[in-house]
Amino acid sequence: MLYLYTARFLRSLKKCDEEVQNDVFRAVSLFEKEKDAESLKFHKLHGKFRSWYAFSANFTYRVIIKKEKDAIYYLDVGTHDIYR
Repeated sequence: MLYLYTARFLRSLKKCDEEVQNDVFRAVSLFEKEKDAESLKFHKLHGKFRSWYAFSANFTYRVIIKKEKDAIYYLDVGTHDIYR
C-alpha cells in the first residue's frame, strides 16, 4: 500500500500547534499499522464527502483520507470545520 500526503494536508498540519501535530503523527502511524484500531474511530463520510473517510487524531482533530486500490491519500487535517 502506498501512502501519499497532499499539499493541502501538509499545509493544514503545519498550521496546527506542535501537540496536535504529534497526535496526528501518532494516529497516522497507527492507521498505517492497523487500520481497524478502535481508538481511531475510522468511518466513512456522508453527503458531498461520501467518497472519503476520516479517523480521529485526538478528541478534536480529524484526518480525512481517500482510499484507492493501491494508495491512500491524506487529504486534510483539522477540526469538524474541515467538513465545510
